[in-house]
Amino acid sequence: MNTFKALPCLLAIAFAASASAKVTLEVPSSVNVLVVDGAKPHESGNFLSSTKTIEVPNGEHQVVFRYQAVFSEGQERVSTESDAIIAKFKADDTTLKFDMPKYRDATEAKKHIDTMKWSLVDADGNAVSVKQDKLIKEGMQIGRNYRDEINQYNIHGGVAAVYVSQPAQPRINYNTTTPAPAPKATPGDNTAEQMLHFWYDKADAQARARFKEYLSKH
Repeated sequence: MNTFKALPCLLAIAFAASASAKVTLEVPSSVNVLVVDGAKPHESGNFLSSTKTIEVPNGEHQVVFRYQAVFSEGQERVSTESDAIIAKFKADDTTLKFDMPKYRDATEAKKHIDTMKWSLVDADGNAVSVKQDKLIKEGMQIGRNYRDEINQYNIHGGVAAVYVSQPAQPRINYNTTTPAPAPKATPGDNTAEQMLHFWYDKADAQARARFKEYLSKH
């Protein structure tokens, strides 16, 4: 009887532990998260929020993002955007936020954004270990399929790659049937005639017609 009374409590504890076993990423408006673990991220927070959050389970994760530095020049707003950054990290039961560089103006941003120093830090300001790389594509950047690009990156094994299972290759059944052997000659057989019959039966209609034409001329 006591076991049945304790069961709801055990289930509640297990559910609470499962619910808390997560990592929360705090994403500033200057960071555009493009892919999380090979999929489109689900961000919490309204359109006007200066910070949005992304929740992922404990463990290893891979994030693709771009950093955009925006400046006011007179009555205009000028922005400079980084390359697509790949970040691989491992975390458990914590909240991490992007610590991005600050630039004085657009000129400084354009000069340094390609080699920027950034980090993921916890609530105490400690940076977690991150392996990073760039997802480079030459030419026009509009309409890029980042999920496909990061999948190809992972398959080829970059610095910040994670393991991806590749679809099984279709099995090809090759026809190993060997052609029927030519009839063997026995003493007294007309071997040449048998061979003619054999190859005539194997020939298609056009070959037979050419053979008949040859016989008629000889």
